[in-house]
Amino acid sequence: MKVACVTLGCRTNQHDTAEMQTLLKQEGFSIVDGKDKADAYVINTCTVTQRSDYSSRLAVKKSLAINPDALVVFTGCYAQLNPQEASKLNGLDIVLGNADKLEIANLLKMRLLNPRQPWKKNVDTEIIMSDIHKKRIFRTIPVNNFQGMTKAFIKVQTGCDEKCSFCTVVKARGKSVSDTRENIIHNIQQAIASGFKEITLTGINLGTWGMDRNEKFSALVRDIVEISGNFRVRLSSINPMEIDDDLIQLIAETEKLCSHLHIPLQSGDDTTLKSMRRNYNRDQYLEVTQRAIKTIPQLGLGADVIVGFPGETEEAFEKTRNLIEKLPFSYLHVFAYSPRRGTEAHQIKDNVPGNIKKERSKTLTQLVSQKSLKIRESFLGQQETILIENQRDTKSGWLKGHTGNFIPVIIEGADSLKNSLIPVTLKEVSEHQVIGCVQ
Repeated sequence: MKVACVTLGCRTNQHDTAEMQTLLKQEGFSIVDGKDKADAYVINTCTVTQRSDYSSRLAVKKSLAINPDALVVFTGCYAQLNPQEASKLNGLDIVLGNADKLEIANLLKMRLLNPRQPWKKNVDTEIIMSDIHKKRIFRTIPVNNFQGMTKAFIKVQTGCDEKCSFCTVVKARGKSVSDTRENIIHNIQQAIASGFKEITLTGINLGTWGMDRNEKFSALVRDIVEISGNFRVRLSSINPMEIDDDLIQLIAETEKLCSHLHIPLQSGDDTTLKSMRRNYNRDQYLEVTQRAIKTIPQLGLGADVIVGFPGETEEAFEKTRNLIEKLPFSYLHVFAYSPRRGTEAHQIKDNVPGNIKKERSKTLTQLVSQKSLKIRESFLGQQETILIENQRDTKSGWLKGHTGNFIPVIIEGADSLKNSLIPVTLKEVSEHQVIGCVQ
């Protein structure tokens, strides 16, 4: 029996998919690409924006276009928040909650491999949904494959205790809960033994790892980089108030730890940040990022920004633009505000017209594009270590990878270099690409 998994959204979702694939393999299922014909399709959804919802629904339609008779499972955050709505999608067989993902193999085994009751597509959709808000123990399993990736995403924490007014995560993922230090170390050792050269630590609110255990995230990271082996460690998105001096110093001093921080900003205006219910203000964000920039050599800095949040005036947007101009961002993820049902912000009138949101997005995108080019140019002639990925660059056909500080690089080379950490010299920089050569 063949199963295809389609993943939308964050790195935590990518890890969740890898866990499900591992369990399915253990039960004898073959994992195939989402574009291939399969007996079952597992859609791991995202609901961050309206576009995410649309893409999740579209994934169901695309899967059924490949095999109309396939069993289709809809899981992830969209499924968790809107199970009844999801159950009405044509051809959908199971809506599976976030807390129930690790039951996927048993579910498919019972449905597809039951000799007493051969699988037959039904009009009705089954909803399997545990209460994600109940007190729970962190559950995860070792993973040795991430859909052909060279990077292993290790989930160390899930859920979130913040109450951002625009965000559905608390409802979709529940309260913050951490994995044990021992299990994290074990899972990372397993990933390294499987050949992964980059370990990315992920979580819904990564920097809060250990708060439910009276432990510090920076102490966990220190233990991880002391694991023996030829690999490097990257942190996924981490909120500014969870970045302490110990973590900054550790990144600065430890070669194994990538000099890269993705620190969500959302807005550079205090009034907007307060309305968003973020737990920091403009000055606090600046203080944390400037401290990191000053301490960590050649830091790669990224952020998320929301434009057009209800009440965002031209003056408020200008404060955001001004803050971004001050800081050496090498990239930004810019989102036009999208109202989400069930959030506090959904009750506020969405009073920023769509054309204004689009213009503000364009302004920030152009600004960071200019900044990124200057930052990349400053690395010309320097030697940097990149991890060669399994997939080649689609345009040039060359090998591709990222430096520790997250500069994308392409190089000429043989397939034998894939999944290797290699030194390259950055020889050519343009707005669209960075070309390196192997030393």
